[in-house]
Amino acid sequence: MIHADLGPELEAIVLDLIESGKYASRAQVLRDSEELRSWREAKLKAFEDSFADGIAEAASEEGESVEDVFLPLIAKYQALADSKK
Repeated sequence: MIHADLGPELEAIVLDLIESGKYASRAQVLRDSEELRSWREAKLKAFEDSFADGIAEAASEEGESVEDVFLPLIAKYQALADSKK
C-alpha cells in the first residue's frame, strides 16, 4: 500500500468529499481522480489527432477553403444579428 502526503489543501478537499458523502474513502477519491485523468488525456489525444488531421488536410489542399467554410457562417450570423435589431 502506498501512503502519500497530499498537503493540507488537497487533504482538506479529499476529506470534504468523503464527509459530504460523495465518496466513501480516500482510495475511492484517488481511483476516480485517476479515471478522470485518463479520460482527460484521451480527449486531449483525440483533439490533437483531429487537429493534426486537419492541418494535414489543409496542407494537401484536399479540404474546403476558408472562404467556403466561413463566409456562409458570417452571412448567417450577420443576418441573425440584423433580424434582432
